[in-house]
Amino acid sequence: MTLKLRFSLLFSLLFSILLATVMFTIYYLFSNFRQEEFRDRLAEKAETTVKLLIEVKEVDYQLMKIIDRNSINRLYNEKILVFNHHQELIYSSIDDAVINWTKEDLRSIKEKNTLFKRSKENDVLGIHFPLQDKDYYVLVSAEDKYGNNKLLYLRYLLIVASIVSVTSVWLLSFYLSKRSLAPLDRFRKDIQEITDKNLNKRLTEPVEDSEIKALSYSFNQMMDRINSAYQSQKAFTGNASHELRTPIAKILAQLENLAKRKETPDTIKNTLSSVIEDASQLSEIVTSLLLLSEINESGRPTFEKVRLDEVLFASSAQVAKLHPDFRFQFDILSGVSPDLDLEVEADDILLQIAFSNLFRNAFTYSSNKIVKCSVDHKGDQLEVIITNTGPIPKIEDTSDLFNTFTRGSNSFEKSGSGIGLSIVKRILEYHSATIAYKTPSADQNMLIVGIPQ
Repeated sequence: MTLKLRFSLLFSLLFSILLATVMFTIYYLFSNFRQEEFRDRLAEKAETTVKLLIEVKEVDYQLMKIIDRNSINRLYNEKILVFNHHQELIYSSIDDAVINWTKEDLRSIKEKNTLFKRSKENDVLGIHFPLQDKDYYVLVSAEDKYGNNKLLYLRYLLIVASIVSVTSVWLLSFYLSKRSLAPLDRFRKDIQEITDKNLNKRLTEPVEDSEIKALSYSFNQMMDRINSAYQSQKAFTGNASHELRTPIAKILAQLENLAKRKETPDTIKNTLSSVIEDASQLSEIVTSLLLLSEINESGRPTFEKVRLDEVLFASSAQVAKLHPDFRFQFDILSGVSPDLDLEVEADDILLQIAFSNLFRNAFTYSSNKIVKCSVDHKGDQLEVIITNTGPIPKIEDTSDLFNTFTRGSNSFEKSGSGIGLSIVKRILEYHSATIAYKTPSADQNMLIVGIPQ
């Protein structure tokens, strides 16, 4: 999850929770206010009814009903019940509304003086009145139609306001975060363009003072230090490799001449043969390091069209010169036109070096000295498939085989520097090509090289 997406989600979520809390609190407080206000009206109605009925002698039950029916403060769906001290019903308004009550409710009213509950749409209030040394109980039920309509209107108003507010905040938060963090996107894209081929590239620092400007300045300073160290290391590798090639070549020539002399004892010749092999391996390492340095210094590649099959035959011929028992089998798979489809844009010499290393490696680790090579057309690239029969290296991640100085378990008692495949990888990367290692069977190794056309 990106930073701007995380920021937008977090801000919008917190705002939504806060808004929902505020809206719920407003609705809850208004609901309580409506209930308390209507309860006061019910209490006032109950008190007026019981006092008129009990204390005013001129008012009988029939007159009381007439008063209730014509009262200007009459409530919607109003129903009034009055009970005496024996909990007997002594008055009931003529309204058709029904109050559900029990003896237990009357006892609860006597203990607590009041009882308030909700029965469907109606609010019911029970009050205990001690009048003239007697206890009277009044149950008043009515529907607060106007208050409930206001509460319903408030509910819809809050819901709509919440939806509009939340939607607006979510959209604005994503828009503002995208706009505010846009310099970071440019910062990221500029960084992705920096490779070992263009370490001199620097980030554009914003004009206004901001964290992005400080970050760009610090990054550019870091790149200056990295470039300086990289150039020093590359120069040392190239110079050291170049200077070492001449003395190593002289040592090899002198050792070979000494080994060819007839007067040299056989025991010394055997020792010289081992020393020559070690010196040859050292020469190979130095040559490889020099080649890597030259690839790094080459900068932007300039390629020409070459035929891939000619590169492969030339590479196999180089291996055959050093290893007479090397056997090479070549095949062009169906779907490939030998006239045009085998042409690729590449550096002929570098590509020959890469495939020479691959063929020599396949030959070295094969059990029958046979290296099979086939070419196939896949999409917009040519695939070179190199297989041999031999032990499979035991390594957890096969991509590590192409790292410098990494050797598989099948390299036991095999000479090598562990640089060859890393050079191959660098050359192929230079050509925007790919390489992958697979094991089709228990004793078969396969390398697949994809070269864009």
